[in-house]
Amino acid sequence: MAGLALSLPLAGTALAGGLDANGYDWDLLFDPATYASKATATYVYVNKDVTNPGVTPGVIATTPSRVHYNVGVKADIFDMASCLISVQNPFGSDTARTNAYAAMTKQAVSESIRSTDTGLTCAVGLPAGPGVVSLIGGISAQNLDYQAAIPTGLATNTPLSLNGWGLGWRAGAAYEIPEYALRVSAIYNAPINYTLNGTAYGGAASSAVTAPQSIEVRGQTGIAPGWLALGSVKWTNWSVLQKLTVTTIGAPVVSTFNYRDSWTISGGIGHALTDQLSLVAMATWDQGTSTPGAGGVLTAGTQTDRFGLSLGGIYNASSNVQITGGISASTLASGSNALGERWNTGYVLAVSGGIKGSF
Repeated sequence: MAGLALSLPLAGTALAGGLDANGYDWDLLFDPATYASKATATYVYVNKDVTNPGVTPGVIATTPSRVHYNVGVKADIFDMASCLISVQNPFGSDTARTNAYAAMTKQAVSESIRSTDTGLTCAVGLPAGPGVVSLIGGISAQNLDYQAAIPTGLATNTPLSLNGWGLGWRAGAAYEIPEYALRVSAIYNAPINYTLNGTAYGGAASSAVTAPQSIEVRGQTGIAPGWLALGSVKWTNWSVLQKLTVTTIGAPVVSTFNYRDSWTISGGIGHALTDQLSLVAMATWDQGTSTPGAGGVLTAGTQTDRFGLSLGGIYNASSNVQITGGISASTLASGSNALGERWNTGYVLAVSGGIKGSF
C-alpha cells in the first residue's frame, strides 16, 4: 500500500485555481523499484456558461475541454539516491468568448495557455530513526505558449501568438517509514520568469510574465491492514499574476487576472481490495483565485471555489506493470464580477488513465 495513492492519477487537480492544470507531480521519485517509468493523461470537460445581460443577451463565454499529460522516468543511481526526469503540464487554461462581446468589452475572443515543464529532480536519503529522511532538489526548463484571437470588429478577429522559456527550481524534504506505509513530503517550487515573443497584427509582439511559486505538503500513512489515509495542502502565490500585457505594433493587448493567493486541500482513503486491485477516494476543496470586492463581487475573472470528489484505481497487471485510472466530478461556485458577468454553479468532469512499468 505504500505507493498506492501517491502514484495514482485522480484527475483532482485537472481544473484548479488560477491557471493550474496538472500542477507539479514528483511522486515517481519515491517509487521503491530501482527503475520505474509512467505516463498519464487527463481529459477535462468544463460546463460553465457566463452571461452579461447588461451588454448582450445569451451566453458570452465558455470554457473549452482540454487534455493534460505527465510522463516520467526514475532511476536509483546510488544506494540511497534516485533521480527523476519528467515532462508535464503544470499550467494551462482555455477561454472562448463570442466575437461581438469580446469586441464590446475589449477582451480576447479566445485565449489558450499551455505550459510544458521538462525537469530533473533528485533525492538523497539518510537513515533517521525507524525511517529515512530524503533531501530533494531539482531544476526545470519550462515552456509557456499563449495563443489568442484579438477582436478587430464585431465579427472579425486577428491571431496573437506568443512563446517563451523560463528556468525553475525546487527544493524539499520527505520522511518515510515503509513498515507503516508512512510518507510525508514538502516541496517548494520557485517562481519562473518568462520572456515571451511572437506575432500580433502582422508584426512582432512580446510580453513578460511570472509563473507563481508554490509549496505543497503531502502525507500518507497506513491505518489498518490494507487501508491507507492520505492528504495534501498546497499554497500558490497566484497574486503575482495581476495582468498580462502584450506589446504589439498597435495598442497593447491586456488580459486582466487580478488573482489572489489560494489554497488547495485534499484528503482521502485508499483500500486494497485484492493483491491486484486497489481503490482510492478523495475529496478536494480548491479556493477560487479571483479576488472578491465589495459585496463579494469579483474584481475580475470568474475563478470561484471548486469542490470535488475523485475515485481512482490501481490494477497490478503483473509484477512489473500497473494500470491506473481515475474519475473526478467537481462543482464550481456561482458568482459575478465587476464587468457585470454572471455565472451559475458549474461543474467539471475529468477522466485520467495511465500505465507504469518498473523493474
